[in-house]
Amino acid sequence: MIEQDKHKFYELMVGVGEVYGKNITKPLLGIYFNALEDLSIEQAAQAFTNHVRSTGKESTFFPKPADLIRQIQGSTEQKKEAVEDRAMIAWACVEGAISRIGPYGTLKLDDKQAMAAVKTMGGWQSLCRVTYDQMTWKKKEFIEAYKTFDRTPIENLPAALPGIHELAEHKKESGHALSNMVAELNQIEQNEHE
Repeated sequence: MIEQDKHKFYELMVGVGEVYGKNITKPLLGIYFNALEDLSIEQAAQAFTNHVRSTGKESTFFPKPADLIRQIQGSTEQKKEAVEDRAMIAWACVEGAISRIGPYGTLKLDDKQAMAAVKTMGGWQSLCRVTYDQMTWKKKEFIEAYKTFDRTPIENLPAALPGIHELAEHKKESGHALSNMVAELNQIEQNEHE
């Protein structure tokens, strides 16, 4: 927190103090503010809210700075576990797609973090060529990449990774477009000479 957050922090402390019947003095405010200075004001507010909402025995008392720090660390740990769980589920979907559609089909998943992770691992066709013995390492690589992409805005992640059939079709269409463009240029050139 920064010095400008002191007033907001004081309001938080007074509010929570009212819940627990605790008088908030200037020295108490200073001790708490200094003890929690590594937190943002939003994190501090969330920690107070989590403490007040908690159903555990510790929530029957006005929180100590350590209680608030544990609240933040606990929620961070829960988020990490949740990301890892989602990564494991996404990997199961990717493995299923490898055996179901293989490198010729297009990989389409709702989970864009999974799509981006596959892309960074060399792409869909490359992943489909991995041997059974290599899959354990690829799974670990996927999970780490997934965690990284979990912090990336969704709009920056791929929606699909084309398979061999789709790439061949695109190449064919691009070839036709190029042929049509060359034919049009030749026609324009011929018309200019006439």
